[in-house]
Amino acid sequence: MQNADQHGYDRTGTQREAELRARVRETNERSRKGRDGAGAGATTSHSPVGCAECTELEAARRSAAAGDDHAKAEDATIAVRSHFRNAHLLPKENPW
Repeated sequence: MQNADQHGYDRTGTQREAELRARVRETNERSRKGRDGAGAGATTSHSPVGCAECTELEAARRSAAAGDDHAKAEDATIAVRSHFRNAHLLPKENPW
């Protein structure tokens, strides 16, 4: 087979699949341009609920993840998740 992959399967695809892949690439590129133009690139930290503490914790998590200390990155991830769960998801009062 001329277009076979490493397992022997033909991966040429149909014209429709090629059109779909092209549309997905175009959509992703438009989304990326819009995100970059709005200042919401990958380096931006923000809270989905507008919480300043969420923003600070996420910035600390990103900083830790960029370093070589995996334990620190893991601790920071746990801090972000714990804060979000406790501050934004769990009820403020005992429902019972």
